[in-house]
Amino acid sequence: MKALVELIEKYRPGFAREIEPADEVDIELLEEHAGALPGAYLRFLQTMGSRMGGLELAEADLSIDGKILTYQTLSWLRHGRCLLVAGDNGPAGWDYFLDRAKPHGGDDCLLVRMPLEKNLSPDTAHLAHVGLEEFLYYEAFKAVRLSAFPYRRVFTSPDAPNSAPRFRSDLVSTLADEHDFKRIPPTERCALYDRDDACLLLYRHPAAPMFSLSLGCEDPVKMELLASEFEARTQLKGVIVKG
Repeated sequence: MKALVELIEKYRPGFAREIEPADEVDIELLEEHAGALPGAYLRFLQTMGSRMGGLELAEADLSIDGKILTYQTLSWLRHGRCLLVAGDNGPAGWDYFLDRAKPHGGDDCLLVRMPLEKNLSPDTAHLAHVGLEEFLYYEAFKAVRLSAFPYRRVFTSPDAPNSAPRFRSDLVSTLADEHDFKRIPPTERCALYDRDDACLLLYRHPAAPMFSLSLGCEDPVKMELLASEFEARTQLKGVIVKG
């Protein structure tokens, strides 16, 4: 998580001083009720599990306090297949869980979203990211870098699987290289690209071929040129993001 903090600090100076790790006693208490915590989640808690310096990612409440209280209150949730890692502060009300039955990488798990209900079914949950770490990098870059640009476009592929071959996410890497964007590690499924006057953010569904592409730019003329080429090459239509 040190690299994630350094990335955020680059675009939001002072962030590293504003975060606060979760207390080790609280981590032990959560583990007592929830079961063994995946390493990626444990590292997050030990870095900014108590306070995230005012940074909000995808309207998700990632603080450890709410998780402990939820596990203490809902006995049926304890030691289950899915580990609650974030509450949803948005209108959907679908919380974030790590599916421990579907590990990713060395110590991460598939991140899914579903309502916090007694008969929750991870097999029918919405798949969000291949892992918690990917989610954190993607949403942090979106919050502190992409949102800072005055001109933004979002390109989204159709949900229909049979149309996927016409809309190729692998073209994004080629386009990024051609326009001097540099990829930021360590995300694998999603991709973060940056250059001095623009940034590029690729989201890829954890299992399906659907993807979305977000483009931010300082200059409106350069934005139009980039957006036009991206539309022509990916066959996706960009939508202007306001605000």
